[in-house]
This record gives sequence, structure tokens and C-alpha cells, in this order.
Amino acid sequence: MGWELGPDWTELTQECLLDIFSRLSLEERWTGPMFVCKTWMNGCQDPSLNLVFDLETKFQSLPGSLSCWWSPEFGDKIDSVLRSVVDRSEGGLKEVRIRHCTDSSISYVAER
Repeated sequence: MGWELGPDWTELTQECLLDIFSRLSLEERWTGPMFVCKTWMNGCQDPSLNLVFDLETKFQSLPGSLSCWWSPEFGDKIDSVLRSVVDRSEGGLKEVRIRHCTDSSISYVAER
């Protein structure tokens, strides 16, 4: 018995991709579909998917204190993700919910 190929998920329309990706969290989009193919990566970067930057919910779900997480390297990563979301939103970012970021990142958000 031979293997049957399933549908080619890389050929979904942009509209379908955006509908699917809108149901994923920021973290899920950044750790999954962005690495499938270029089409999916481009879909994840659509401005409509980058209107809210909310990592606070994730931080609240973690056990214990966040002080054990915090380091300059961690702050740099948070700043990098925030700046990427700001750029991808193309000026449409409406909400930022984050516990840790630098003053320069806040200025970056405000300027854009």
C-alpha cells in the first residue's frame, strides 16, 4: 500500500492563512508557522496580526517570580520582539502589554 499525499498546505490563500494565524497567539505564530515556508512566514508578518503585543498573559501564567528570568539578555530579546511587532504593524499597533522592556523600546513604540 503506497503513501497518499495530503493537501498542499503551503498553497492556502492569504485570506485563509490570516484567518488561521489570527487564532494563534504571538508566541505560537513565532515558534511554528513562521518556519514552515516563506508564504507562511509572510502571512505571520501581516500587519493585521501585529496589532497587539501581549506577553503579560504569558508571564502571569508562569509559576513563581519572574526575577529569576530577568537578565540583560532576556531584556534584549523582549525588546527585539517588540520592535519587530511594531515594524510589522506598520503603525497599527494598538496595545502593548509587557512587564519588561527598555526605555528605548518604549520610545521606539511611541515614535511609530
